[in-house]
Amino acid sequence: MCLGGSCTQEPAPSGLANRATPANEKPKPVESAPASANSSQAPAAKDPASAAPKVSADEVLLVENPDGPKTRLLLGLEEGSIYRMTTVGALRLPLVQQPTGFAREEQLTVSACTGEGEARSCTLEHRYRNFDAEPPAGAYLKRDEQAVAALVTRHSLRADGTRAGATTVEGPAPALESENARELADVERFYCIRFPEVPVGVGAAWEATCTLRTDGRLARRKVTWEVAKIDEDPDGGGKRVELREVGTFEASDGKNTRSGTFGGTLFFFADIGEPHLLREEISTSVAQEGGIRTVARLNYQFAKRRGDEVVRTDGEPFPEKPEEPAAAEKPTPAPAAAG
Repeated sequence: MCLGGSCTQEPAPSGLANRATPANEKPKPVESAPASANSSQAPAAKDPASAAPKVSADEVLLVENPDGPKTRLLLGLEEGSIYRMTTVGALRLPLVQQPTGFAREEQLTVSACTGEGEARSCTLEHRYRNFDAEPPAGAYLKRDEQAVAALVTRHSLRADGTRAGATTVEGPAPALESENARELADVERFYCIRFPEVPVGVGAAWEATCTLRTDGRLARRKVTWEVAKIDEDPDGGGKRVELREVGTFEASDGKNTRSGTFGGTLFFFADIGEPHLLREEISTSVAQEGGIRTVARLNYQFAKRRGDEVVRTDGEPFPEKPEEPAAAEKPTPAPAAAG
């Protein structure tokens, strides 16, 4: 698969374990302890920015936070960061034996940041860069991509992954006046990554909702995130966290609505607040009665531009593509005997 004249192959975790997508089992919820109220004391004056009440772990987490080491998960949101997002996927359609491969390149720019830690927020700008798709359904996918390729969106992104405020959409008049542009005003551009307001350990889980654009449709997701592993980087790069996601969604093109499920794994550099790789499998119902579905397997590779280079989000270089063994030279045929 090639983008902009250069071929793209399925990205490898590059320093994080190459682990399988999680089983589609939703963690069982537990009863949350009721919040204690203390109305006998007048609240102290607070800065408006910090006026939101603090909540306990039991009120935030779907699965009770287990004992053991915990870490706080937040996006680093480095001012001036330019992400090069590469999505490599394969879409399997009903009644089509061969899956359709495709590759997408997008650019995310972080700017106008304020605050630190959990109070940090920045403007996130999204631009489409390149797209390519193979037969048999490549032409359909390209038409869907061309409908939004010229549009630029911006919205505020908080350190916990949530969108704040309205999204602006810019672009040429014909594209800007389309239904696709209006739908992009609802789309969240950081891949539905969500973090709770408390430190978490292995086994902790939480729920979130968000909106993406999938196959030309506005997809509203309900997702459960779970901490699968927390490892120390053997090379001294801090904590590496493996997060699993599983959920359901409804996708609408303005006329018809389809439902589906998804599951995946996010590899995250916790100490610097940078995602590394997100793998997903999305299954969409096409015909409820016949059980006909489309299935898409996706790899989202997060990378950063450093001048003329593209590096991992932790600043390390991507591994070089292994050299292919040289083809064995064919023996030179002996000249035919005269005769």
